Amino acid sequence: MDPNDLQRVGGGLPPLGPSPSLEDEERAMRAGKGGLIGLIAALVLVLGGGLAFFMLGGDDEAYETLGQNVNGAKRDLFDGFWGCVFQGREEVSNNEELAAELNERATRGGARFATYIRRECLDRLEDLEPRLRALIPPEDMVSNVNDLVAAVGVLRGGFSDYLAYLEAIDPESRYDEDAARDKVSTIARGWYDFKRAHGELNRGLREHLH
Repeated sequence: MDPNDLQRVGGGLPPLGPSPSLEDEERAMRAGKGGLIGLIAALVLVLGGGLAFFMLGGDDEAYETLGQNVNGAKRDLFDGFWGCVFQGREEVSNNEELAAELNERATRGGARFATYIRRECLDRLEDLEPRLRALIPPEDMVSNVNDLVAAVGVLRGGFSDYLAYLEAIDPESRYDEDAARDKVSTIARGWYDFKRAHGELNRGLREHLH
């Protein structure tokens, strides 16, 4: 067959060039893989940085929320309760002042003082414990919230006994500070424990947020 016939049968296909070597193919493959790996690495860094930012931001938000909720409960319920009991007097500064305020009012009012507390004030103290128990604090603040709850439990128990004692006083009898001493001391201990636990919780929050 005439060689020219082969060109006509082949439809005028262009002549084949030299095939790429194995080394060229490997270099191309490595270049492609390198670009893909670089892209994946960049994506991981971006996502990782975003996740870290989210986690840190989420932690800060959890501590901020805890502080707002605890301090709001203290203001509205704990401070509100004592403001009601003492009828607007400035906050007492120690156990002795608290006991003196209770004894003074009980001496003047007796059972009427107990009736006033039950009717006007006690609901705030009763609402405080469930408000605190409903919180979901960060793990390292759980014990601080538990200390607040325990202090409220002491306060409630102390007031339950104290009010029952006041209500049992004969109208013709006087309030006996010595007979009420243990009950008043229990109330003062609950007050002190709550103030101490609240201060420690806020110190812990400041360490995380500053």
